[in-house]
Amino acid sequence: MGSWIFSACIPGDPIGKGRARGTVRGGHVRMYTPKKTSDWESAGALVLSAFWEGAPIDDCVEIEIVAMAHRPKRLLRKHDPNHLIWKGSKPDCDNIAKCVLDSMVKGGILRDDSLVVRCEVLDFYSERDRGPRVYVRMRRISAEPIGGWWDMVDERVGDVLGRSFSSSSW
Repeated sequence: MGSWIFSACIPGDPIGKGRARGTVRGGHVRMYTPKKTSDWESAGALVLSAFWEGAPIDDCVEIEIVAMAHRPKRLLRKHDPNHLIWKGSKPDCDNIAKCVLDSMVKGGILRDDSLVVRCEVLDFYSERDRGPRVYVRMRRISAEPIGGWWDMVDERVGDVLGRSFSSSSW
């Protein structure tokens, strides 16, 4: 894998991509993104574009996102740890990723979010003494995968079915 070509921090609470809403005007349905989502994406695009110089990337990329949400009061007791805590609540990791990727497109870093072929999201509550924020980094992916863990799964499925198994035999 190559080196990371972009990294940045967006201050503030991570939010998830809101569901598209619809309204009817003049007998036509108009779809729109909720204001909270749109505002976060615009602010994120402004911050991210300050870290990027050049044309939008037009190659396949890998993205890593680390979301650190504001710590709720229930986790601010004396016996609660000062370090990061895993956050298993809303917003979901996939919706956080959608928001960040849309910000990267709006900010002129990526031509399109379909160029992201690998995306990892870590979701935490922030440290006790630090505020909420979202880190994002990106690198180009050059080589096509030759194989992976899925090949072992194909072999195990074949053993269970008692015959040769591959995705082409579906």
